[in-house]
Amino acid sequence: MAKKNRETLKNYFKNGSLPSEDSFGDLIDSNLNVIDEGFDKSVEEGLKVSALGDSGKLISFFKNIPLRNPLWFVKVDPKTDNLLIGNPKNENAFSLSQDALADTEVSTEANCPAEKAKVGINKKTPEWELDVGGVVRAEGRIGISDKEVAADGKWHRITDALTGCHAFEVMAGVGGPKKAGKYALLHAYALNTYNPKGWFFNFFNLKKRIKPHHAYYRSMSDKLKLRWVGENRRYFLELRTNSDYGDDIWIKYSLTKLWFDEEMKESRS
Repeated sequence: MAKKNRETLKNYFKNGSLPSEDSFGDLIDSNLNVIDEGFDKSVEEGLKVSALGDSGKLISFFKNIPLRNPLWFVKVDPKTDNLLIGNPKNENAFSLSQDALADTEVSTEANCPAEKAKVGINKKTPEWELDVGGVVRAEGRIGISDKEVAADGKWHRITDALTGCHAFEVMAGVGGPKKAGKYALLHAYALNTYNPKGWFFNFFNLKKRIKPHHAYYRSMSDKLKLRWVGENRRYFLELRTNSDYGDDIWIKYSLTKLWFDEEMKESRS
């Protein structure tokens, strides 16, 4: 039996024609069957598509149907259940981890958070929320940026309470009243491992370094400063201006986390 176009099927059943068993077979094969074709539709789930065989492919896009190779295809990886969008030259152009389908609310089991969504570009199995197997080109880069503290010359905490090993990139800026000539920028890397304390044990804070780069317009009193502060293994990162910039003047800053194995568990795996 073979699939036929509509015109051929109509000719089988014209007035005076005597359709054969093969004619009815062609008619059946030329129509979609929800079981054989892997298609179905429901009010709750809309159009449902399932893969046929072991390839995992759901949809293929062709410039022309007679062509052998599709331009693009969508498939479910049979081993990981990841959703993949690819083409014959790159089967993993875009991937969506099965974790993305999990509830992002806190799990009822052991009160543990569910896995987050993971998107991959040129990665079959993404390991991070966005995992790119190549070069990223962007006009800019920014961390958590909706942050500000008063530019009053006093120290202000810019992190929650920390413990363990942490590394941050900090970008901060402040400008005084118009025509006051008070401007400052700060870019810094701040590293800390369990907040070592003591004059002798941590001479000149060499064990919890902050590496700053400064720019300022007029005097050193306009500069921005960072420091680690805390007791024992619980500590914070703090930011301030060297002087009071005046009322209603704020330091805007962004914070980017650079290290994620806080207890160094991966070193012992």
